[in-house]
Formats: sequence, C-alpha cells, structure tokens
Amino acid sequence: MASKNLADGIAHAIARDPRHGVHVSTLEGLIKIDLFVIIEHGTRISSVAASVANSVHYQVERAIGLPVASVNVHVQDLRVSDTD
Repeated sequence: MASKNLADGIAHAIARDPRHGVHVSTLEGLIKIDLFVIIEHGTRISSVAASVANSVHYQVERAIGLPVASVNVHVQDLRVSDTD
C-alpha cells in the first residue's frame, strides 16, 4: 500500500500503521473506501485495480453486512523488481 501524500509517507516511515494506504468513510449508511497502492511494473494496471476493487467490495460487504458505495483504487507508483 502507498501513502496518500508526502506527509502520510513520512508518518508511516516513523510509525507503522496497519491502516496505511486505506481510507474509509461513511455517509448515510454507505461506505466509501479509497485504496492507495503500488503496482509491480509489467502488470496490467487496469486489471489489477479492478480486481482489487471488486475483491475489497465483496469482502467488506460480506464481513460487515453494510452496502459499499464505492471502492476507489489510486495507483501511487510503479515498482520495478530486480531481475539480477
């Protein structure tokens, strides 16, 4: 997961937060989830983002029984792995 902004990134470097990269808000009984992710270079970004959004949407509704209005996946960066 990635930080929403530079300040969150610095705060995460200082103290590990299990909610890092996830922002959840509610409005009139509906849940809105924002995920901030880093994706591996070479993967199909749109497919990964859609898969993550669908999985989170399903799991949250199943776990807590409240309707999820939206799951937004924000790609913050691409990671390039070493091929050495």
